[in-house]
Amino acid sequence: MKLEILIKKIKSVKALDIALPIDKGLYAITGQNGSGKSTVVTCAATVFFNIPMKDYFGLTDDDAFIAFRLENASRTWTKENGKWKKKYNGNMQIKGFYEGSIIFGNRFKNTDYTLLKSLDKISSTKLIEADEFIRKNMGYILHGDENFYEKFYKTDEKTVGSAFDFRGDLYYYTKGGKRVSQFHMSTGENLLVSILGSLFLRNSQRGSLKKPCVIFLDEIELALHPSSLKRLITFLRKMSDIYNYAIYFSTHSIELISSTEPSNIFFLERHADDKIEVLNPCYPAYATRFLYDHQGYDQIILVEDDLARMVIRSIIFEKRLRDNRLVHVLPCGGYTNVIDLGDEVVNSNLVGKVASIIIILDGDVEEKAKRYLSNKKVKNNIPLNFLPIESLEKFLRSDLVDNVDLKLFRHLSDYVFHQRSLTELISEYKREHDLTKDSNGKKLYSIIDKELRARNKTREEFVSIITKYLIEENGAKIQKITKFLKEQMKK
Repeated sequence: MKLEILIKKIKSVKALDIALPIDKGLYAITGQNGSGKSTVVTCAATVFFNIPMKDYFGLTDDDAFIAFRLENASRTWTKENGKWKKKYNGNMQIKGFYEGSIIFGNRFKNTDYTLLKSLDKISSTKLIEADEFIRKNMGYILHGDENFYEKFYKTDEKTVGSAFDFRGDLYYYTKGGKRVSQFHMSTGENLLVSILGSLFLRNSQRGSLKKPCVIFLDEIELALHPSSLKRLITFLRKMSDIYNYAIYFSTHSIELISSTEPSNIFFLERHADDKIEVLNPCYPAYATRFLYDHQGYDQIILVEDDLARMVIRSIIFEKRLRDNRLVHVLPCGGYTNVIDLGDEVVNSNLVGKVASIIIILDGDVEEKAKRYLSNKKVKNNIPLNFLPIESLEKFLRSDLVDNVDLKLFRHLSDYVFHQRSLTELISEYKREHDLTKDSNGKKLYSIIDKELRARNKTREEFVSIITKYLIEENGAKIQKITKFLKEQMKK
């Protein structure tokens, strides 16, 4: 299920159409600085979050709007007489919360400095003990120790709200016998306690886990140490699995993006005319220029997708080609991404003089790749070769639908598709989609992927099964690329 979002003339986003999955899992919205990440996340959050639009988006044109569609229901923000109005059409079943970095979010709304000082010194008798969920997870995420903080308290809305005209929860902790209010917590503590407080509230309200719930977190890496960020990812993945949350990060953090599946990464590419292209799926290598962090490898092999990566890894392992070298196989997305990234690496000397670069593309793009190289006048002398296979999606479309490989069909039926048969999935594909408009196989794979997720099987497990089949059944075709790898790794 996907939440369709149309944004027009909001901050730097002139027009953008994006569809965000709301199935449980971790997702990343990323891009270079100024690409519109935070704007997209904030706009998306307005599907359930009634924010003061002018405060968040500044001055906007009278024809600016945000429109949402989820199945048969819709919501829109439009301007009438210069003021933002929200309209509903149908019952949109979606919940969630938003936490913005540094300035915006759910921390200290409707407060002033005098009020903050008063709340900072409030009597402990007006506080109640916060749930252990807050204390333990704060300690674990920030310090790797659930008992780092002695006690956590929060304001009692009944006694504080009326006396101080303050809405929401304000947290305090004790450490070494001293009480620290949320106003004096570190930026990381402040941000995290807000997230944990919102999560605890949302967890307790999850009457039906079937109702979609989306959490948007904007650039949380700005406030957290990398080790804390890794523990936060582990924690949020657990929350997502238990409570059926779709958790979105607006980020350019290597830790966050490397922990996210390519199918869950949305890369915003802003072009010279200010149009924004959404690349999805997107591999971490392309999204973060991972090669900045790969100085320790002897050879880096750039490929298109995870099927190519696993095939290359399998060949290197089975043919014992490493020869005491550290080799990294890096999927980057489509062939243009691979070529562009390889060219950038060489021209910018990103991996120094130690590592050498090899490019291996899918077999179906050979002519296109050569034209692309010629048109861009790329002359970087990177060794280039082609696999005798297509992308995973194209391979499945070709060998399961167009010209059925009976061995592969039976192999996948026996090892993967037990509850719903592969025959049933392909029948659904033919029934619900125009095959002439799915030459790349993406719609077929979306049906297969949905079934894999329903059975708690990962794409990596699926690709592993296919890779083993390819190596065993296509020895002659694999021999050519094996020879190429042997030659390159002797250099």
